[in-house]
Amino acid sequence: MRGGAWSIRALSPVLLPRLFYDARACPARLRGSLRFLSTDSPSAALPHHARVVICGGGIVGTSVAYHLAKLGWTEIVLLEQGRLGAGTTRFCAGIVSVAKPLSIESKMANYSNALYERLEEETGVKTGFVRTGSLCLAQNQDRFLSLKRLASRLKVLGVSCNVIKPKDVLKLHPLVNIHDLVGALHLPGDSVVSPPDVNHALAVAAAAHGVQIYEHTSVNHVVVKKGHVTAVETDRGSIECEYFVNCAGQWAYELGQSVVIDMDGRIYARAWHAGILSGGFEKNPKPIFTEGRNQLEIQNMQEDWDHFEPMLSALLRRMPGLEACEIQQLVNCPESFTPDMRCLMGETPGIYGYFVLAGMNSSGLSFAGGAGKYLAEWITYGYPSANVWPLDIKRFGNLQSSRTFLRHRVMEVMPLLYELKVPRWDFQTGRQLRTSPLYDRLDTQGARWMEKHGFERAKYFVPAGKDLLALDQSKTFYKPDWFDIVGAEVKCCKEAVCVIDMSSFTKFELTSAGDQALQLLQRLCSNDLDVAVGHIVHTGMLNERGGYENDCSVVRLSKNSFFIISPTDQQVHCWSWIKKHMPNDPQLHLEDVSWKYTALNLIGPRAMDVLSELSYVSMTPEHFPSLFCKEMSVGYANGIRVMSMTHTGEPGFMLYIPIEYALHVYNEVMSVGQKYGIRNAGYYALRSLRIEKFFAFWGQDLDSFTTPLECGREFRVKFDKDTDFLGRDALLRQRVEGVTQRFIMLVLEDHDTELDLWPWWGEPIYRNGELVGVTTSSAYSYTLERHVCLGFLSPTNSDGSPVVVTTEFVNRGDYEVDIAGQKFPAKAKLYPFSSLFAQQKRRKDDMELSNFQSK
Repeated sequence: MRGGAWSIRALSPVLLPRLFYDARACPARLRGSLRFLSTDSPSAALPHHARVVICGGGIVGTSVAYHLAKLGWTEIVLLEQGRLGAGTTRFCAGIVSVAKPLSIESKMANYSNALYERLEEETGVKTGFVRTGSLCLAQNQDRFLSLKRLASRLKVLGVSCNVIKPKDVLKLHPLVNIHDLVGALHLPGDSVVSPPDVNHALAVAAAAHGVQIYEHTSVNHVVVKKGHVTAVETDRGSIECEYFVNCAGQWAYELGQSVVIDMDGRIYARAWHAGILSGGFEKNPKPIFTEGRNQLEIQNMQEDWDHFEPMLSALLRRMPGLEACEIQQLVNCPESFTPDMRCLMGETPGIYGYFVLAGMNSSGLSFAGGAGKYLAEWITYGYPSANVWPLDIKRFGNLQSSRTFLRHRVMEVMPLLYELKVPRWDFQTGRQLRTSPLYDRLDTQGARWMEKHGFERAKYFVPAGKDLLALDQSKTFYKPDWFDIVGAEVKCCKEAVCVIDMSSFTKFELTSAGDQALQLLQRLCSNDLDVAVGHIVHTGMLNERGGYENDCSVVRLSKNSFFIISPTDQQVHCWSWIKKHMPNDPQLHLEDVSWKYTALNLIGPRAMDVLSELSYVSMTPEHFPSLFCKEMSVGYANGIRVMSMTHTGEPGFMLYIPIEYALHVYNEVMSVGQKYGIRNAGYYALRSLRIEKFFAFWGQDLDSFTTPLECGREFRVKFDKDTDFLGRDALLRQRVEGVTQRFIMLVLEDHDTELDLWPWWGEPIYRNGELVGVTTSSAYSYTLERHVCLGFLSPTNSDGSPVVVTTEFVNRGDYEVDIAGQKFPAKAKLYPFSSLFAQQKRRKDDMELSNFQSK
C-alpha cells in the first residue's frame, strides 16, 4: 500500500516545526480545553472507558474526531503513537483541489476546502489558507478532452471551473511555459494551506468539544468479542470502547500564486514562502513495506537525485525561470496507496464497530475534511449522507490483501495518479488472481480480459486475423476499435446464440431446518420470496431509507433453501449485509458458493435448440417458463441449475454448473451450437444489450440512495403483502409524497458515432436548458443504431428544494446530454420502452422496402 512521493523546495528552506499547543495563542473560549489536548508524560493515565477510540493523530484522524464531536458525541479518545501531525501530514504539499476522478472524491475535496477556510475563524489558529486557484495543464488533445469531461462533471456538483486556452494560462501564471500546451482547466476555488496548522486547528476544535487526545500512545491490539469491538489495548493500558476508528495512515495495513498541475509532465507546483514547492509521481516508484511499526513518525528518507531527475527536468521545462534558483531541500517520504487508487472507508465486514479511514493515495489533505464528515455520519446514523460505495472498504476482499499483490499493484497505481485514463482502462498488475475453469480455453479463442473484484472477465473476442496488439492499445474517448467486434457479438445474441462466461457473479446459498431462511429473506427483500419451488425472483435488498443495498436474483431451490445471485463486486458487501441481519440461529446457514459454480449465459433465440439437444427435453416457453429454474442434465453432467433468464432482456438461459463439469458442458454447448451459429461473447456485448433494454445495474445505476420507485421497479415491491420488510415505511411515504429523482433512458440524436465524442458515464443532463441530472451508464445500441444513456433526473427549484418528478414532467421536457462541453439533443424515455424497438424495426423495414423498390 505504499509508494514514494517527492517534493522539491526551492529558494527558501522548509520549516517543519514540531507541533505545540500554546494557550496564549488561542481564543479564551478554547483555553479551558487545551490542557487535555496533548499528554506527553508517559505516566499520564488513559481513561478506562470511551465510546470511540480513534487511532491516528494526522489530519484524517483529527477530522473524524472533530466531526464526531460536532455531531454531539462525547467520550472520544484520539491516540497518536508519535506526535500529532508527524506522519504524512507533515510532508503534505498543502494543495486542496477538487479535480478528482470520482464525483464523491470531488465532493469530499470541495467540503474540505470550505472547512479549512472557516477553521481559522472557529479556532483562532492560523491555517495558512489562501484561495489561490489551480491550473490543470494539457499537452495533448486527449488530456484536454479529459479535462473538458472533468469540467462538465464538476459543474454538476456546483463547482466553478473554466476550460481555457494556453494564452489565458500565461495571464494567470506568467512563469508557465505554454509553447506545448493545447489548453487547461482553471479551478478558481482551489486553495493551499499549511497542513500541520490545519491538523493543529482540527485538534484544537476537537479538544474544545471534549475530545481527549493522547500522544506517544501506541495501539497494540483491538479486542473483538462475538463480532463486536469491545476494547483497545495500548502500550499504556486498555480502554473499553464501542467503536474503533483506524486512521493510522501508512501503518493502517499493519493494523502567480496559482497551483499548477501538469499531469502530462507528472508534476505539481505551488508557491511556498518566498519560493516554489514542487513534486510529482514518478513512473517507477519504490515500494516500501514496513514489517511492523518500526517508525513512530514518518522520517525523510535518503535523497535520490537520479530517481527525481525526470520530474525535475519536467519542472524546469514547464517553468524555465526556475533554472536560476537554488534548490534548498529534497524531501523523499513514503505515502499510502490502495489497489485501485481510492481511499478505504467504512465499517469492516464481520467486525461491528471497527471503522477504517485510510489509504489516501497522496490526497489525504484534500479528502480529510469531507471523508471525516462522512465517516462521522456513518458511525452516528449508520450511513453517510452521500453514496460512498466507490470508497467502501467492502469493495475488497481478503484475496486483494496479499503482500505480493499489493507490492506489484502499488508500483502501477502511483504513476497512474497523473496518467491519462480513458474509458474502460484496466489495471495490468495483480491479474489472473481469480479465473473461471474456462479461462485458458477462452483465452486461446481470442478473449480480451478485464478485471472485476479480482476476477477475470472477457470483454470481447478478437476474431482470427485481427491485430491483437492494436486493439489492446486502442484507448480513446471516441469510437473504439472494438466497435465492430462487439457489434457482431450483439447481432449473434439477437439472431442466433452466444455464450458468455459469467462465473464471476456472487453466489450464496441460504438454508434452514424450518422456515427461518424464508423469514429472513422476507424481511431483507422488497419482493415476495414466498413462491413455489423453482421460481426465480428479481428483488432488491433495501435499507431503512428504501435504498438498494443489493440487487439480486433469488431462486427457491426447495422449501427451506434459496440460491442468491448478486453482482460480482457485491461478494463482501452482500455477505456482510445478510450476516448483519441474520438471527443467531444454528439452524440457519449462509454459505458463499461463488467458487463452486461456473456460470454460462446462453443468449439468443436458438439457445433453446442447443439445450434441447443436450438435455433431451423441450426448452420452449410452454415447457420451461420465464424466470424458472430446473436442475437437469446437460451432456454427461448432472445437477446443472438451468434458469430461464439472461440479465439482458433477451431470450436464453443461465447455466450454473458445478466447476468439475464446466469444461465438459462448455465443449458440448459449443459443439452442438455450431449448427445454430454459436459464438463466444463478452461483457461489452452484455452491457449494450442490457442498457438498450433499460436494465439498471447495482453499483453503476443503483446505489444505497436509489429506491425502487425512482427506477421503475415498484412492481417488484410486495406492497400487497402484510410483510414488514426493510425500507417498507420509507417507500410507503415516497408513494404519497412522490419521487424527487427518476431513472430515465436518453437516446441521443444528431450524434455522429464516427466523429463525435462518445458518452461513457457521468455526463450532465439538461432539461429545457437547465441542469437536472447526470448519466450513470451508457452504451451504443446496435439495435437502435444510436447511443443510449441511462441516468437520473433530480431537478431543484430556484431555492434549491427538490422537485417532484412525475411522468408528465419527464415527457414535456426537451433534453440534452453534455459530452465534454458539447451538448447533444436526446429523447427521454420511461417505462414502457418496447415501442422504441417497434419504431426502429418499422424504420428498417421501410428502408429495406425503399432500397428494393429503387433497384
